[in-house]
Amino acid sequence: MKERSGNQLWDWMAFIYDQFYQNFPPYLRLHQEIFKNLAGSSPEEGYLLDAGCGTGLLSVELARRGYPVVGVDRSSVMLRQAQAKKDGEKLECLFFLEKDLNANANQDLEGFLFQGILLIHSLYLMKDPRMTLQKLVALLPPGGLVILCNPWRRITPGEFLREGRSFSLKAAREKRGFSFLGILVVMLAMGALNMLIQKRKKSVYHCWNEEEMSNLLRSCHLQIRWLKKSCLADSHLLVAAAKEG
Repeated sequence: MKERSGNQLWDWMAFIYDQFYQNFPPYLRLHQEIFKNLAGSSPEEGYLLDAGCGTGLLSVELARRGYPVVGVDRSSVMLRQAQAKKDGEKLECLFFLEKDLNANANQDLEGFLFQGILLIHSLYLMKDPRMTLQKLVALLPPGGLVILCNPWRRITPGEFLREGRSFSLKAAREKRGFSFLGILVVMLAMGALNMLIQKRKKSVYHCWNEEEMSNLLRSCHLQIRWLKKSCLADSHLLVAAAKEG
């Protein structure tokens, strides 16, 4: 029952996910940072695994840029939206799989040659993050890249509201393709979801500060290339690490 309840949370989130992540500046900047740090990688080196791909926003953009991508997620509702994006643009180098990374994380993926793995807002949701990460890292060759973005501290309601109010007012002034009321509703919904995640974090979710993140990655045979604070109010750590030889 708890497992199904968790799925329902993300199935519901699918209906507002794109509106939030396609328009909210902190997350637009996050995606640009990811693209920038993948710029030295060649599509010919292998697939990128978007582990916890949601509605496929990141996977689709990477495929547009020529990378072969496999996106996996446990929410069938989110994956239907991701598949619709792929079909609409006829992205032949993009594949989506429904799977739960809590169990047999690398099962059904052994047939792909991966050069990198993206865990963007997903590793902290795992029941056993270390075990999941170890199994995924096993898919990489020596030197293969892992990029993670995970929370390291709580976001306060004030931080979320200040950023959301600023963005909503700016969007209304610029008369973008959505109403102030519409984006405000999305912001409030995402804020409520974020508070729910933080409330449950001690028993369900995980977060790591810089030292804890370094220890986690070392235990999975990964060496940090760079680490920086990112996302809303610098509340997340964005990390790139390479698999040891």
